[in-house]
Parts: sequence; structure tokens; C-alpha cells
Amino acid sequence: MVTLLPILIKNRNIPQKQLDEQRHTNQEVLNEVLRRILQPLTFKQNPSAESGYYNVLCADGNFRRCKPVLAAWLADCPEYSDLHHLERHVCFWCECPKNELGDYVPTDKQHPRGDHNLYQMLSDANTKAADAELSSRQVHRGFNVFRHIPCIVSDLPKPDLLHTMQIGVLDHLQNWIFHFMKTNEWLDKYNTIWLSVPAYHDLTPKTKSYEEVSQWNGKEMKEMSRYLLGVVIQSLGGGSLAQHPIFNRAIECTRALLEFYIYARYKSHDDTTLSYMEDALCRFHTFKDVFLLGRAGKKAKAKANALRTELVKNRKVDEETNAQTGTLSKERREMNAWRDYISHEIDVSKELDADFNFPKIHLISHWVERIRRYGAFQQYSAEKHEPAHKMNLKDG
Repeated sequence: MVTLLPILIKNRNIPQKQLDEQRHTNQEVLNEVLRRILQPLTFKQNPSAESGYYNVLCADGNFRRCKPVLAAWLADCPEYSDLHHLERHVCFWCECPKNELGDYVPTDKQHPRGDHNLYQMLSDANTKAADAELSSRQVHRGFNVFRHIPCIVSDLPKPDLLHTMQIGVLDHLQNWIFHFMKTNEWLDKYNTIWLSVPAYHDLTPKTKSYEEVSQWNGKEMKEMSRYLLGVVIQSLGGGSLAQHPIFNRAIECTRALLEFYIYARYKSHDDTTLSYMEDALCRFHTFKDVFLLGRAGKKAKAKANALRTELVKNRKVDEETNAQTGTLSKERREMNAWRDYISHEIDVSKELDADFNFPKIHLISHWVERIRRYGAFQQYSAEKHEPAHKMNLKDG
């Protein structure tokens, strides 16, 4: 079964109420399209025992009576949220609270698994108490076509190397490293070493620094994972003794996440490789706080800018109240000390409001358990069908 689902025109320049109504309409259209596409799997038209069974040619050359069951559905996080009536920025495998998405969760201590049978029952109840219970579980009320066909709804989303890692967590890592280098005034050296990576074997020669590239695709991120650690290590070489601990943490965090990604790409696994994956993930979470400033969002930056404005005003009032009586060198020292104080307060403000609570960093905590259940990820990665999808769009 291959289909291209309709995508309605996006228009954000409308009132919020009208935008919410349009989103609700879009959701109803999507569910109706899916209901018609998946109608053959519902088997409700013919109540006989043979309903839904087909003669299928198997690998051994024999025909057998089989019933197709939907086993996987590949999509990105926002699409899963729309398909399963989940709130945005939540896990589609478990009921992890939004404010805990950035925490390390060992494989044997996962949050409760999503129960779509319960969600359906609460959605059908259509009461305030049921709606409140759905809201506490980060689920919206509504019809979900997947709950009415042969499948395990919570198992439909599969791990995706492309969307979750390559243009997901690895892209975030790149941004964190860039911000880290810029904050520590190491960006020029980083760009120089980045551009010096040779075009060895199938590596593409670098003609632009990282900041000159507006968007990275999955293939480029996959290639970048092979040399990023070397670039970071060489860039952070040297520095003062006070910088060594924080530089080492940045290197270890980068090393751990890249190790996790490389292990995840293995075409076969055993207990040893899975233990290596879990260890790499644990080390990544141990050291990731070194990049916390790079996680400051718009609200955190706006709050920090407001604090800067307030501190500058206070400084001006203090200067007007207390006239300068020292030497020029003393005034310079005071000015430098004041700038250091402002910079420190701004960093503290950003760190207090920054966090790692985004879905993709949590999703990878499920990967070891998913490999044990379903095998290596190569069979599910969107790397295979994304190029074909682009060709279909070009061909009309």
C-alpha cells in the first residue's frame, strides 16, 4: 500500500481561534482519509470467519491463508502526535511527563506504556472527568482509526535513524557545539579545522563553515558523524587550565552521543553491543549539562535580555550617584569586573530557564528495548523511502 496524504495549506496569519478550528478540521480530514485507505483491514463488511484472509505466496513457494496486520508506521514526531491524538512534544511510546523528557531513563525503569484501549474508552465516554484523565495522560479526545484495525497501536511507531538521530539529536548536538565554541571564543579555530577536513574516500570536501549552512540533510549529518569528534578534540586543544575540565566534558558528551549513534546503525546486535549502547547513552546524559546554555530558548533569552537591561540601568544610576574618583586604570578594572558580572548573571539566568526536555532526546532511551523486540533499525529507517518520496513529488 502506497499513498500520498493530502497536506492542507498552512496559514499562520489568522486569529488563534480560527487557527484552532482549522487544525481540528485538518485532523478530521486526515482521519477520514486514513479510514478509507485502511478500510480493507477493518474486515467489518463481511462477518464470516474467512473475512480478511487471503491466499499469500510465502518464501517457501507455498500458498497460505493469511490475514494482513498493520505492524509499523514510519513518521516524524509531529505526524505521530496528529495520527494518535497526542499532545505535541510528548513520547508516543510511554507516558513520560514533558518536564522529564531530558532525564536519563534506564531500560528497566521506563515510564508506563501508552494504553490506547484506555484512551479509546475515555474518548468514547465524552465526560469532563474522562477529558481530564486524557489531558493528564497528554492525549486529546477523538477518533483514532488505528484503534479499529488489527494492530498494536502503541507499537506502530518504529525507531527512525533519520528523523530521530540524523536530523534530530545530532542536529541539536551540532548547534550546541557551535554555541559552546562561540561562547568560549573558540569559533574561529573550530571553523578553520572544520574546513580542513579532507575529501577522503566518500567524504565531501568542505567549502562552507558550519554557520554558513542554513540546513543540514540526513546524508550530510550521517557523514558528519564520522569526523565531528576529531574536529571537536582538535578545536578544544590548548586553552587555560581552568578551561580544561569544561572542554573535556564537551568532548566526552560528543564522544558518547556519536558512539550511541554508531552502535544504533549496526545491522545485527547481541547483549554486548546493546550494553555498549546503554553505557554510551548514560555517559551522554552525564556530560550533557556542559551544553545547557545552548538549550536556552526564546523565552529564556528574552528573560536574560530583560535582566541585562535592568542591570545596565542600575549601573548607570550607580555611576550618577557615586562619581568616579579613581585613576583611569582603576576605572578600567571596575568596568571589566562589571562586564564579567553582567555576563555571569546572564549565563545563570539562561541556565535556570534552559532544559533538555524535547521528545527526540527521550525517544532514544527506548531504543535498546526496541532493538530487543524488533531487531536492528535498518529495516525501519526512513533513509530508504525518503529519496523515493522526493522522486514521487518531483514526478507529480
